[in-house]
Amino acid sequence: MVVESGSFTKTGEKLGLSQSGVSHNVSTLETELGIVLLRRNRNGISLTDAGERVIPHIRQIIHHAKLLEQEAALIQGIEVGSIKIGTFSSFSSRILPGLIRTFINKYPGIQIELYEGGYDDIKDWIASGTIGIGFLTLPTREFDTIHLLKDKLFVLVHENHRLNTMKLVHVKSIHNESFIMPKAGCDVLIKRILRENNVHPNVIFEIKDNSTIISMVQEGLGITILPEMILPKNIPNTKVIPLETDLYREIGIAIKSIKQASPSSKKFVEISKEYFK
Repeated sequence: MVVESGSFTKTGEKLGLSQSGVSHNVSTLETELGIVLLRRNRNGISLTDAGERVIPHIRQIIHHAKLLEQEAALIQGIEVGSIKIGTFSSFSSRILPGLIRTFINKYPGIQIELYEGGYDDIKDWIASGTIGIGFLTLPTREFDTIHLLKDKLFVLVHENHRLNTMKLVHVKSIHNESFIMPKAGCDVLIKRILRENNVHPNVIFEIKDNSTIISMVQEGLGITILPEMILPKNIPNTKVIPLETDLYREIGIAIKSIKQASPSSKKFVEISKEYFK
């Protein structure tokens, strides 16, 4: 299994090749095409304008070559192939290991490559063909999607906050409160919930890192709303309180086209649906 850090600045990742194989393959391709794809200097390598234009075609060639290999293997009754999957951190740490274990137990010949990033990163990777499957919050209109699970939202307050004795918190109770807004994708859902309830908290910080958000609450700087999947089991000096009306983020699989997906990707989708059933 190969685990990649999500970054579009890595040339090898953009080309869909391992870093060690980039130099030889690109040099050969540059010679055949008569154009320069990579800009080489003391700071490393980067794509030229021509390289940016050629990359989508390279990805398509690689994608269809893999499809051909997998179809041929299926005809022979062999389960082989590879899947590139995009995922976000809380899903990676809490859910994905068990799902991957279930999958590789059934299909040990299929290799999995993981790309971890934010929701926008994952959408970009799916759209560009860098990955075949992404885990995202739903709905998303750009891709084919499959619902997998719901992740309940909770309010986090300092133990001395006026809401700390509440068993349930209504969204309207957050109005005018000092609020720490998550930025790792949950902000879209939380802002929608606040807007629908005509609630306007005093947003003092907008923070991407979830551990930083929790630390801010622990210090009494403000309150927040976070999904259950993100929360540690024990948070000192902090009360974790359900919302009065159950609110969730919906998590599912996003894929550019289920019909055109590789056999390996289709099998991963099938296993995922069974796993969360």
